[in-house]
Amino acid sequence: MYLLDSDAARKLCQYLLLDEFAESLGCGFQDFAVLPQLKFQLAIQHESKALKKLGSSEAVLLAQALVAAALEIDLSPGAANNLLQLNRPDIDSGEAVLFAALSQREEDMMVSGDKRAYVALSGIEGHSLVDGLWLRLISLEEAVLLILRCYPFELVSDRIRARNEVDMSLRIAFGSSSANTQATVIAALESYLGDLARLTGSKYRPLAEKQVPGGQPAKED
Repeated sequence: MYLLDSDAARKLCQYLLLDEFAESLGCGFQDFAVLPQLKFQLAIQHESKALKKLGSSEAVLLAQALVAAALEIDLSPGAANNLLQLNRPDIDSGEAVLFAALSQREEDMMVSGDKRAYVALSGIEGHSLVDGLWLRLISLEEAVLLILRCYPFELVSDRIRARNEVDMSLRIAFGSSSANTQATVIAALESYLGDLARLTGSKYRPLAEKQVPGGQPAKED
């Protein structure tokens, strides 16, 4: 199971890359889990509001399909007691729930668009449950690297650059006024991941160490 935070779910829908991400993982939308509030955050029951939030009718359809198929995250009392009581104001309630849910099943992984939550998590010392999470955390940049292993670079670049307001890091990586080359994009994404490792005191682990399909970084053709 892949736990998607609301930021990653929204951005993958906006980029029209959610299907491609699922395919790169070898799974379907039913293998994703999302927070119960996602459907309200994206206003998927109200077409005009959802369109305003997501920016295109295609993105709205993707979000609706995700919410319809994905599991809603449900915490056991034990997980809630262990990780929801960490008293970290720099970890918002949604991310705290996701971290707690991730601790419940060792085979699950989490995908987040909020690197600040991972940095905040690294500040928690001496907590065995937290220490066991790092190899199961995936960032949005890593999600894009995984997609690039399965799909043509031009397809991914065009979709991300068509919505360059969605994420600043990806806008810079792929190029705003003109498209960057595949080698430049991959170098930029890997640089962001290097920064994340540095900011977490090397607790954040490289993609190659994680048990996900295509763990090695994508290479230029």
